[in-house]
Amino acid sequence: MSTATVRVAAAQLPACGHDLEANTAQAHDAVHAAADAGGALVVLPELTVLPYFCAEAATPYEDWAEPVDGALVTGFSALAAELEITIVLGHFELDADHGTRHNTALVLGTDGTIVPATDRWGREHPSSRKLHLPVGDDPPPGFDEAAHFTPGTAIGVHRTDPLRVGCLVCYDRRFPECWRELRALDAQVVAIPVAGSGGDGADFMIAELRTHARENGLVAICANKVGTERVNGRAVENIGSSCIVGVDGAVVAHRPAVDGPGIVLADVDLDEIIAARARWRYFDHRRTDLFGGPPVQPADLEGHPA
Repeated sequence: MSTATVRVAAAQLPACGHDLEANTAQAHDAVHAAADAGGALVVLPELTVLPYFCAEAATPYEDWAEPVDGALVTGFSALAAELEITIVLGHFELDADHGTRHNTALVLGTDGTIVPATDRWGREHPSSRKLHLPVGDDPPPGFDEAAHFTPGTAIGVHRTDPLRVGCLVCYDRRFPECWRELRALDAQVVAIPVAGSGGDGADFMIAELRTHARENGLVAICANKVGTERVNGRAVENIGSSCIVGVDGAVVAHRPAVDGPGIVLADVDLDEIIAARARWRYFDHRRTDLFGGPPVQPADLEGHPA
């Protein structure tokens, strides 16, 4: 493996029950397996250690939320430091200062510290909070994430060593503007923690990721669970199909639901990201005179007021 190559992993976890300690243990086991296989960056699913509870009323599940310095995150931080890897953790975040709860992705660095996301104004945010909260009846039993979470207010890039990582939590991947902003902020890879059915099924979800990856010159790493979760008797199906999509839009690794839980691995060539962006210049050729200002460049972040 060249020095310009980084091995990344998506952990496809089993469906979660209500034993949060057992759910946490199986997530830790998956991280160990990914690290043993050489993974330097491991992406875990949305709400990593929780069953998807968003078809229910919010109040019974509020106590599952924890702050970013709580026991759950502390445990995963210690694991990242022990294995000297970067972990993207799906987390039900409690912001005690503001009395809000969020569906977030946390990036934990190789020393165990939280790697913040830096937005276009140079402001740092401890987590990437889910920006778009879906409400609907399809697929059954439906979902009302707005009843459970407060939407995030910023999008940024987590600067790890050696990757620049953007995070889009599940539904956020639907919005092309999110991908454009991450590319403008010089992300190289996008981590997509997912739970449930993916909205349209596996084939459409993967096709969507392929399109966004190629048109923006980004590598997409999607991690989902697999199997049935039950909350208050209602069944939520997790379709698996964790995958890694290359900068050219090709699926380089995929784990369908029939293969069950496991690890998806691929090597990301940083030089190939540069070459692909020069070959397919969709981002550079945007008509920003028609629909917005010039793209944000990394240098523009320096010295900008918060």
